[in-house]
Amino acid sequence: EPVLASFDPPPLEAGLVVAGADGSQIYPDRHAAALYFAIQVGGLAMEIGSGLAPQVRTQSQLFYQDEDLHDQQGHPVGNAMVNGRRDAEEMKALADWAEAHTGRPFVALLDNGLLLWFAVQVREQNQKDVDRILQAYLGHLDRLQASGGCVAGFIDRPRSYDVLALAHLATLRPEAVSDEALRTNPFRALTDRALFEDLLEPGQRSACFVDGWPLNDDFRKKGHEVRFFYLKTDARGTIARVEVPVWVARDEARLGRAHAAILDQCRSTGGFPYALVR
Repeated sequence: EPVLASFDPPPLEAGLVVAGADGSQIYPDRHAAALYFAIQVGGLAMEIGSGLAPQVRTQSQLFYQDEDLHDQQGHPVGNAMVNGRRDAEEMKALADWAEAHTGRPFVALLDNGLLLWFAVQVREQNQKDVDRILQAYLGHLDRLQASGGCVAGFIDRPRSYDVLALAHLATLRPEAVSDEALRTNPFRALTDRALFEDLLEPGQRSACFVDGWPLNDDFRKKGHEVRFFYLKTDARGTIARVEVPVWVARDEARLGRAHAAILDQCRSTGGFPYALVR
């Protein structure tokens, strides 16, 4: 796709099902009366235009066994590891919804990006436990892909400047492209959001870009390389960053389905998907 192209949304498909999942947690507190942590994930699925009430699921889990509270080195489990387990449970909930609607046009929405950022925080100290959670998460993405559905991570008010960094590098001679050139990028005080507020009309999305973080290598090896686009969700100019796996980005039908579904979900909520608001 041309780098600064814009794309209008396709029409919504008949029978489209949109699901959302979001989680919360109680972190372990060594000063509490008991040592534990808890994870709760809420999920909702709705058939657009059917008039049927959305289906709702909530799962709460309490972790208090020694193997839950300590990693394989015997260290107490920290907040980052709890976040990782919560993220994996969110993706599991979306994969469950997707398999329940196999054969239907289906879009799963996550209230976050798709990369597991907890792994960046603790991987060096806890390789085995991080890899175990990461592989479970990627396995749920496998299930989503096999179901025929698609998944997208929704980030409102994004602060990243990946596209502006790319634009800066494009102005340089090839031999001048380096890490130092990125560090001296004159656009670092701006964000991609500022760029696409002017380039996109309401309802339009940008081209798709590859997320350049090294963590994306793990996703790439399993066929789930993370890509992203920017979307102007309403006439007020609200810009969201939407992350999708490569198998959505390269499939025109799936990508268009995600684009149209997110835009429709944002119409009555001020720029945030209804399924995630619920």
